[in-house]
Amino acid sequence: MGIIIIIGLVVILCIWWIFEYKIHRNRIEQIPVRVHINGSRGKSSVTRLLGGALRKAGFRAVTKTTGTDACFIHSDGTEEPIIRIGPADVKEQKWVVKYAVKLGAEILVTECMGVDPEIQWVLQNKYIDGTIGVFTNVRADHLDVMGPTVRDAADAMSAIMPKDGICFTAESDRFDWLAENAKKLNCELILTDPKTISDDEINKFDYIEHKENVALALAVARHLGVSRDIALAGMWQATPDPGVLKIFSFIENGQTIRFANAFAANDPESTKIVWEMLSPRLNSGEKIIVIANARADRIQRSIQLGEFISGIPADLYILVGANIHGISDIMSKNGIPRGKIAFLSDGKPQKILKTVLKLDGDRKFLVGMGNIGGPGHAIADFFGTRKVAR
Repeated sequence: MGIIIIIGLVVILCIWWIFEYKIHRNRIEQIPVRVHINGSRGKSSVTRLLGGALRKAGFRAVTKTTGTDACFIHSDGTEEPIIRIGPADVKEQKWVVKYAVKLGAEILVTECMGVDPEIQWVLQNKYIDGTIGVFTNVRADHLDVMGPTVRDAADAMSAIMPKDGICFTAESDRFDWLAENAKKLNCELILTDPKTISDDEINKFDYIEHKENVALALAVARHLGVSRDIALAGMWQATPDPGVLKIFSFIENGQTIRFANAFAANDPESTKIVWEMLSPRLNSGEKIIVIANARADRIQRSIQLGEFISGIPADLYILVGANIHGISDIMSKNGIPRGKIAFLSDGKPQKILKTVLKLDGDRKFLVGMGNIGGPGHAIADFFGTRKVAR
């Protein structure tokens, strides 16, 4: 008798799952255009840029980011934080689709929120069913899950390419890999060109944006019938992600302090690109201070961080978070004097500021690198909202 009851409950549960999935599929089909964005870096930026362009063009477009702070952005540009109880769950995308339908969205733009290759496939084929794929780039990140090689990561993230559809990418170095994956799905893959974005156009952003991101969002907007002028105007007006690269300035004890939040670029290739963007913005006579934040669960990335920051000509390296002595050992082997390394494992922003002020000179340029997790958020918030001392 007990077995019959169990079998009956299983059958009822299966029927419910089928019924629930049919309801979800019906909702998906009520949103004509679904843009699914994936890649190692820049997903949140491209999501916000494209959302801004589409709203400016008059589309009822809603966007959902899973970047520094998960957020649902309405068609009028207002933002609604996504409050999670516990860790992020990909089932969240079912709610996103339901909410988008309730709001009468014509277009849904959302990031792929999975890392595991199987989950990425499920997100595209069951949860979002994107009609347009957007692939920002492929970097040596999350290789512990998608790896062991960068090629494996490229294959995993290609899951968002729509079968018999179209996909846009800014990844030029590994384009051939993506093209092979697209061919298997009969998906048209289009490579965008950052050189089509002028310096004047990129300088109209009030933060440091990548031309690759803008060119990618422009290409998708153009595909959807939005003119370049309207799309760019919408992008300039769009609210950037909280983790965007921006330089903040303030005065403390007579010293001019500038801070660049580059914590979001947490793989070697991305960090190198960010540093190359920041270098021309350094002022003569500024002392360079690197604030490197490492996570306890990212041993490999900590090793990479130690290797990379050793190549930055800083006057002081402040190590915070976990694995800091291991990072210091790597830096010492690469010729960085121990006297230039400060250990502040708890990452208290006030302690970092005191350490910075003790360094000779009255002009300091601070750059946060490594990871936004742990003390990274507090450091970015502290220096990003610091007021001029009275």
